[in-house]
Amino acid sequence: MQVLEGIEWRRDALSHLLDAAVLLADDPWLLGGGGDAARASEAALATYLSPLYGTYISVRTRMASLEEHYATLNSEDLDEIREEISEVAAEEEMVAASSLGRLNVPAAVASLSALLNDCLPRLKTLFEAAIGSVSTPEGGISPDAAALLEEARLLVVCITHLLTDDSVGEAPMIPEAIIRASRPDDKNSDSTVAAVGLVVTSLMQLAEYQASILAANTSDPRLSPLLSKTMLWFFNRWAPAYILATSLEYGRDGQSHSRIVGAWSSQESASSAINFCSTLCLHYHCYWPQEKQVQEAASLLSLNLAKRGTTMRSVMIKCSSLAKLAAMHTFTASLCHNCASTEVAAATANAHAAGRDLSEDMVRGYCRLPYADRANILTGLLVASSDVGEQGGGSMFNEGCLLPVQNSFSSLVQAIHSKQIQAHNVNAKEMTCLCIELYRGIAKASDIPDIERIPRFITPSLQALSDLMVHYVDDLTICELLLRFFRDYAERFISVLDRDQCLALFHASSSLLKSYSGHHCKSRAVVKIAASRLEEDLEEEQSYSDILCAISLLIHLGTKDFIDICSTTNASTMGSNQVTDMIFFGLQQILPLMSQGLLQFPALCTNYFSLVGFMMDTYPDKVCALPFDLFNPLLESMLFGMSHNDTFVAKSSLRGIAGLAREHLKSKALSIHLAQHADIVDKCSTRLLHEVVFQPIIWDRLEPAGMALLPLATIDMGRFGVVVTTLSSQFGSAENIQRFQAAFQSLMQPQVVQKVASGGYEGRMNRLKFKAAFEEFVKEVHSFLVLT
Repeated sequence: MQVLEGIEWRRDALSHLLDAAVLLADDPWLLGGGGDAARASEAALATYLSPLYGTYISVRTRMASLEEHYATLNSEDLDEIREEISEVAAEEEMVAASSLGRLNVPAAVASLSALLNDCLPRLKTLFEAAIGSVSTPEGGISPDAAALLEEARLLVVCITHLLTDDSVGEAPMIPEAIIRASRPDDKNSDSTVAAVGLVVTSLMQLAEYQASILAANTSDPRLSPLLSKTMLWFFNRWAPAYILATSLEYGRDGQSHSRIVGAWSSQESASSAINFCSTLCLHYHCYWPQEKQVQEAASLLSLNLAKRGTTMRSVMIKCSSLAKLAAMHTFTASLCHNCASTEVAAATANAHAAGRDLSEDMVRGYCRLPYADRANILTGLLVASSDVGEQGGGSMFNEGCLLPVQNSFSSLVQAIHSKQIQAHNVNAKEMTCLCIELYRGIAKASDIPDIERIPRFITPSLQALSDLMVHYVDDLTICELLLRFFRDYAERFISVLDRDQCLALFHASSSLLKSYSGHHCKSRAVVKIAASRLEEDLEEEQSYSDILCAISLLIHLGTKDFIDICSTTNASTMGSNQVTDMIFFGLQQILPLMSQGLLQFPALCTNYFSLVGFMMDTYPDKVCALPFDLFNPLLESMLFGMSHNDTFVAKSSLRGIAGLAREHLKSKALSIHLAQHADIVDKCSTRLLHEVVFQPIIWDRLEPAGMALLPLATIDMGRFGVVVTTLSSQFGSAENIQRFQAAFQSLMQPQVVQKVASGGYEGRMNRLKFKAAFEEFVKEVHSFLVLT
């Protein structure tokens, strides 16, 4: 009890001390500059703080080993949410610990190397032992083996955080601490570079050893997908930063001559490392096709390497493993999950005839990959072979990657049109899914030189892809695949499409959305239950991801108008009306699907109002001209959105309502609707006051609410006065009613109303004046507001 007494405050105190140590270790003012003072500070911190790293890593890996042993022994497992929380906490902990390790890189690498050298022989013994001696009668792995694998995994995590930085969205770089530790003027630089090289080599050997066991027996229980994913995560961060690094990427003052920069920069060392990465990915693709996280990490590794530039791609294109992976795609582009053994044998024979040494087991495993993973592999192959010229991979890019996809899709379309195969035949559905995913993989290859090659290839197939919606409109899986393809293609290439390519995309998208909406607005009623668990909400929202794709597609298509306006050349621009007509046609297809139940899903709601807000701000005249059966649900959705708890949704809705009112004041655009439904404006004013202005939520949407109320009131001050009189009856006493009406009279000054009615009052100063007046009005009303 004495030990446990005060454990909470002790834990908090330790946490604060560690945070302080990390802040000191990462302080750029203390350690930056490269002068004598900075080096003295670095040496002092290394002396006092760096010894903590070795102790921490040793204890932390031991704790992880014991926890895994206990969990396996007692068959315990965390639920998904607790596991995710645990992973995030561990990630933050490792990032903090790496800051301490980087204070003295040689000592930190030595600590990790010692632990790794202790762990690897035990791993080798584990893999060489008889399976029965390390597994349970139920076929699972023994607690001791699970503990050892977790210890190895955590060591890989520690090495990753010490030697690499997270570079998502940035150019991969060697950490500055590693650069400093390998400067020529550091007496330990040679030993540091050698130690880093040994650690990386040890991880390569571990990955290679596990991959060889995987090739021999894919069902071996000692194989750990989590360990494999973690090692791929290391190589994803290490390889793009260290392989073929150049001194030009780093600073001066001696850092450009850091020895670590040249460790994997020679052609021989770079080729060896790249070939290793490609071979490892090939093995995982072919022998572990159903391990989703492993597949994602493996395909990402190839893509990250290919994105590093022409020099990297020129080495990659010469790797035998990458050539074998490209051949795997070439000869299996027409093979689905359910392909027969004879088809696998034929594909293998064709590869042998073309001089490619592929085994039937590898081909069969590759065909079992999820189609999305095959698409990601194709994206990496396209980027890797995208260079033109003598060092390029033009043959692989065209004949090896693009042509097989085109041939497979053409054969499918011809077979369906000629009735050689029924569209709803299971083989036809499988082939359709494969072809759409492969085209999507091509559409994601936007990181290539001469990017126009992709639209030139895809454009002739757009209408045929769109026509597939007619055959498979009742198959939600294929519907969503088609919408995702068009969304991704529009997002990445809309800015480079010429007029003819853009028209082809618009026409194909129009027919796609028309077929999609015509079926789904009748067959899918969305009614969200108010009280449900978070997991149920997320799962239900995912079931409507196809609608989210459709909305995103329209948003991306709408950017073409903006891009052309900003363009310095008119060579490939389109008329604004063409873009607008397309977006409004698509919006008309989406509107019947957008019920209030659907708008309760956060992602769908945000994207929908992003689209609607853009259209209302930019083209309110066309919105007013919509048929009433489409205009009314659009207006209802904005009235729903103006009181939404998401301020973006609320402000978009209020600005949309204000845009409609201003447009009517300007051109009487709502006259046709008002002639048949005279209460439209009254309904908007009443709900705006009752659901927004009179509620506590008004304060985070004050300005857009005021700027919506002003034009609504101006449309017909007489009818607005009736609305105010009706609402004032809620305030009980005659004194409150009088104060309420007086506040409105003070807000709606005749000169202000007159300016708004004549199309004025749009300047910045006028808006600021009305905002201040409206804020005073709200404060006055809220001071006595008691709704009955």
